[in-house]
Amino acid sequence: MKKLLVLAVGAALLGSATTAFAITDEEGNASIQFNFSAPGARSLGMGGAFLALADDATAAFTNPAGLVQLASPEISMEIRQTEYDTQYVAGGTFTTNPFGTSGLAYGEASTDVRNISFLSWVIPMDGWSLALYRHEFLNFETAFGSVGPSSSDSNLVVFPFGAAIDVETMVNGLSGAYKFSDQFSMGLSLNHYKFDIDSATVRVASPTSSVIQFSTRQFGGDNAFGYNVGAQYKFNDQWQFGTVYRRAPKFSYQAARVNANGTVAFVKDVTFDAPDVFGVGATWRPAEPVTISLDVNYISYSDLTSGGVESNFVLNDSGIQPSLRPLGVDNGVEVRLGGEYTFTNFKNPFSLRAGVWQDPEHSIRFEGVPDGSSVDAIANAVLFSIGDSQTHYSAGFGWAFEKFQLDAAADFSDRVDTYSVSGVWRF
Repeated sequence: MKKLLVLAVGAALLGSATTAFAITDEEGNASIQFNFSAPGARSLGMGGAFLALADDATAAFTNPAGLVQLASPEISMEIRQTEYDTQYVAGGTFTTNPFGTSGLAYGEASTDVRNISFLSWVIPMDGWSLALYRHEFLNFETAFGSVGPSSSDSNLVVFPFGAAIDVETMVNGLSGAYKFSDQFSMGLSLNHYKFDIDSATVRVASPTSSVIQFSTRQFGGDNAFGYNVGAQYKFNDQWQFGTVYRRAPKFSYQAARVNANGTVAFVKDVTFDAPDVFGVGATWRPAEPVTISLDVNYISYSDLTSGGVESNFVLNDSGIQPSLRPLGVDNGVEVRLGGEYTFTNFKNPFSLRAGVWQDPEHSIRFEGVPDGSSVDAIANAVLFSIGDSQTHYSAGFGWAFEKFQLDAAADFSDRVDTYSVSGVWRF
């Protein structure tokens, strides 16, 4: 009879330990798609390169120091739709001696989310500005199923499973900026984050079986506070620079294992530590209608797993055993480049925009080579083996009127496509 592997999924199950560790190794967590692009269709059309420019109401989140550039009160709203193609291990084979995953078969699960992703109200004063805003920091969902891969050189197989996850984080913020001189300004945002997660993974005995072995869940919500601090420096009429640090908080939620008979085996507290971002940017205006911007962002994705990744109890020949999984995420660097050309000879100026940027690989992955005697480690190494960097290309346009501006943009990559429409009202 084949030995069955169970991936460590979904619950923080370290016996009687009371410490809340980081994110669990439920399959849905492996490919959560963060979007650190600045809000607004104008920024999206420029590849998200907006740290140094930050000259409209979206600066309230992007770089609050830019708020002092606004001459009149503004209200901004953005509607954004994002389409995800999430990869997962759908089946195939792996080897254990030596360990290898070249025979695995991968599938893609397509989902989309849409929402009013940004709202802001900016009130400029003499030398300083205030803003209130609401920003969709994270909105991701996916669902997929796997027949369970097997080993081509042993009798090890992985339970077939179905997984689904829905995770959202909204930010409500208060931003302020002060102009120290004609060249230099600084800004600060105080942010309230609301986090919600709901996920489940169900495992069955075989691809043709409906008998549930067990299931795991992540659920709950939390409120926490973070901040953004930014600076902007105007060197001359052609060059402008900006920098920002965004401190995101850590959220608590719960994870549980449910037995085949529907009883809850246990519930544990775990944490979701959202990545921090540090970015620098430069804007160049070689001629009046031309704007070129470059941003470089360092993202601490490793925050997600820095406290240790907890697993469920692993079922194998020696019984149920708790363990921590050697899973991790590398920090990443985003490079964003974008440009804008404005046709200023019209009564109502019209702008065309384009951009490109690199989204670094940031999936949760197994670290190192699994011990051949640890079936749960092999399972994690198999199922957490996906991830690659993505190059994004964007384009957009804008049309400015005396009191109103309309912008639209689209951003495309192999895994994520984003569409945005936003408007700014000045009064």
